[in-house]
Amino acid sequence: MRDVKESEVRQAEIMDAALSLFIEKGYLNTTTQDIIDRVKISRGLLYYHFKNKEDILYRLIERYSEPLLRKLSSIAYDPEPSAPEKIKAFIESTLVLPGDVTKEMTTLQKTVNLGQNRYLIDQFSHNFINKLTEYFSAIIEQGNSENVFHVAYPRETASFLVTGYVFVSNEVKAAHMDADGQNRYIAAFKAVLARTFGMDMNLFED
Repeated sequence: MRDVKESEVRQAEIMDAALSLFIEKGYLNTTTQDIIDRVKISRGLLYYHFKNKEDILYRLIERYSEPLLRKLSSIAYDPEPSAPEKIKAFIESTLVLPGDVTKEMTTLQKTVNLGQNRYLIDQFSHNFINKLTEYFSAIIEQGNSENVFHVAYPRETASFLVTGYVFVSNEVKAAHMDADGQNRYIAAFKAVLARTFGMDMNLFED
């Protein structure tokens, strides 16, 4: 009897198998046939759910970013904290501590850094940035209303800041920078925020 599963369950199985193979063999050495064999499905069923291997990778990146997006959305629209508190939480939530790094995350990072995947990661980054811009803009508007930020164009400013932050963060990760190097970038970003928002740098301190 043919094994019929819900679409989301089957997609998750395919993505899990693909990621496992990327870890074992590397992305470049993994073929769609390897994935088909691992999941024990037909080629037609694989292509029913995904266009190609690159599509699977894109969906994996999306899946790993979803918890962070949910957390950042929660921070942005939480009615309790002040805008500076939200900015601090926003930055802290995007930092990846050494103890949080998994082999799955390392494999995905190495894979998206491959030259042939540049278009793919650029496409993802722009979609990711659009969502972050919405959240960051809401925080800036709140800061304006609290009279701690003084930003004439909240959404446009958020777009500039988030775009720079995301792409620089990707480069920092790609360079495997140590904690001191990462801290310098975070300090620089906070200084840029303080000047841009017309705020006291002490608002970032505990």
